[in-house]
Amino acid sequence: MNATVMRRIVLSLGGLALAAAAAAQEGQPRTRSRAEFMRLKLEHSKKVLEGLTLENFETVSTSAKALKRLSQAAEWEVPTIPDVSDYIVFTTEFQRLADEMDRKAKDKNVDGATLAYLRLTMNCVNCHKYVRQAAK
Repeated sequence: MNATVMRRIVLSLGGLALAAAAAAQEGQPRTRSRAEFMRLKLEHSKKVLEGLTLENFETVSTSAKALKRLSQAAEWEVPTIPDVSDYIVFTTEFQRLADEMDRKAKDKNVDGATLAYLRLTMNCVNCHKYVRQAAK
């Protein structure tokens, strides 16, 4: 076998190995940093606001569901809080309000969806204040 053929075989095998490694990683969920996770929450919240202002109920519904899914993710947990019972209350209320926002969007009730969005936003602000205080 000449050197050119050998080089092509080695490069092909290397390419296959890289493709296999990439495919294996696709099957595993990537752990996000807290900052990435919070940025994702913020992006979905912005989409809700856009949907509300344009009365695009599909966008509101889709983003509300995404926010609820995020609230169920492992990255949502804050291990530094000494008493997690209040944090669980915030999380449960967040999920309830995301569901309410989704329901109101499906009913094409812009006022109801907007109220749920405002209450969800207040829940976020209050939870972040709680977490900052608990971390002190």
